[in-house]
Amino acid sequence: MNRHDETAFLGSEDVQTIENALTDARVPVMTRNVLLKRAAIGAAASGLLGFPAAALAAASGDTVDSVVTTAITAEALAVTYLTGVVTQVKGDPVDKFRPVLKNALATEYDHYNVLKSLGGKPLTTKFWAPDAAFKPENVFATLEPVETIFVNAYLVGITVFSNAGKPDLARYAAEILGTEAQHRALARFAQGKLPNNEAFESYALTTTKQHVAALEKLGIGFGKQGSAAGAFYKFSPPPPSALGSVENSAPA
Repeated sequence: MNRHDETAFLGSEDVQTIENALTDARVPVMTRNVLLKRAAIGAAASGLLGFPAAALAAASGDTVDSVVTTAITAEALAVTYLTGVVTQVKGDPVDKFRPVLKNALATEYDHYNVLKSLGGKPLTTKFWAPDAAFKPENVFATLEPVETIFVNAYLVGITVFSNAGKPDLARYAAEILGTEAQHRALARFAQGKLPNNEAFESYALTTTKQHVAALEKLGIGFGKQGSAAGAFYKFSPPPPSALGSVENSAPA
């Protein structure tokens, strides 16, 4: 019996939805076929698609909790770095774009607080940051790849939250993603690059572990020394004088 025969009693749209999600998670073909077969059996037995949702979570290696935990840790990192930049780094182009950086800090801190209100707790509040990242000429060149990783990470969040039947969380992740994309565009603009250079956001990374690894490749350390020369920095709420004024400080 081929795969289509095994899932014949499921609607074609249901099969395609499950298969698309497994493909997005980069599950190997043979594993996808096994999971699709189990989905069909589970649906036949219960009349529901609850079992496939659990299978999808196992396949991707991420859960709602793992995504929220990774996200709030990343936001704590962003707050820590931007607080240091806004309060300590002098010279252009930081001086020229300081109001932009202060607003970026305010939004990242809002993200942190919302994720905390959802039960998120950072894996660490101690971060290793490269010394080079605090040179004024390197700040926006540092922010661009970091924000690119953040955008990709929230795409993973949207996928995981949707598969888990959490539409509100998926929408929150999309609202945050939009802001992170703004930050990347502004970082590109500050470097003299074309800011609106993409029609679709990148989904090159599909798990939270991959995003942590990508940040570590930039020399960042999460509770441990990173690969680049630098120092440890501790997360703390930014001083009010470092925060810009932003609208919509909580998700709609």
